Amino acid sequence: MLRLALGGTILFLAAAASALSPFLLQLKKAEARAASDPERVEFASRALRAWRVSDGNALLAHARFLRAEGEAALLDDAAAEEDLTKVLEIDPDNARARRMRAAARAALGRGAQAESDAVEYLAGKPEDAEGWLVLGEARLLQGPPKADRGARAAFAKAAALLGGEDPRPRLGEGRAHLSARRYREALACLSAAAERPRAREAEILSWRARAHSALGDWSAARDDLSAALPGLERALEELRRASAARRGQDAAHRALADAYFRRGLAYEALRAANEALADHRAACGLGLAPACARVKALEKAAPTAPPHQPKKTPRRKNPKGDPGDRIYAN
Repeated sequence: MLRLALGGTILFLAAAASALSPFLLQLKKAEARAASDPERVEFASRALRAWRVSDGNALLAHARFLRAEGEAALLDDAAAEEDLTKVLEIDPDNARARRMRAAARAALGRGAQAESDAVEYLAGKPEDAEGWLVLGEARLLQGPPKADRGARAAFAKAAALLGGEDPRPRLGEGRAHLSARRYREALACLSAAAERPRAREAEILSWRARAHSALGDWSAARDDLSAALPGLERALEELRRASAARRGQDAAHRALADAYFRRGLAYEALRAANEALADHRAACGLGLAPACARVKALEKAAPTAPPHQPKKTPRRKNPKGDPGDRIYAN
């Protein structure tokens, strides 16, 4: 089988030719685009439509891999998973495709399948921290008991490989503790992640607010969510501008609504009714049904002002004594 340096820019052609086939012309254009460029997906799709048997299965797998990279960058995980599965049917030893499929399956909530891919990938690439992070995420998705000890073991391995500068292993470990309701341990891990958040500050603070809430520290939960909300707003707007897949936008949309809702609950606990109502209205406007229920409850409980009544003119008091007893001067 013809071997390719996937993700590179060099095509190893099966034979020299004076002109490239329509498939190869489009494939070269796809290779020239970054994975985050929507044109990567477009040109790879054109190449796949133009592919002929004479172009070879190896180049077919390469085209599908290029498109999957673009789809993953646009958070179109379902499309990426489908392309990567077809890549692996042609080239089952393609380690990068297997790790990417594990990540796509985790993003789709298919924890058991993601774990299977990650374990197979790590058997050949045990020193790749990204593989351990994907394995931890896959185990978190499956709930107890894998979401606890198994997930933490994977994140610990990633931490040993990445060092203390990358917040993702501590974030993952904190989420694993949350799943097991060990809120103080979760708080410690998430606080450590927050010290070097990189581009994940909003995500980390949003998760840490859950630990604060569970421990009854509503002021800290409110503060974390207040700091996270601008980042969550920006993340959603950036995905919209980048024309990310609908599913990716929906996930960011839900994260933003959830943050408003949980800050509203914190304000309720702090007896700040007006602020709570404003946050629940924002979350309700983003489509979160529990927030709409809280809006109705808070509006119903809000004291109503008494009806306006015109100001009465005070009566003048009668002079003391009987008018018949008054003495008038002549």
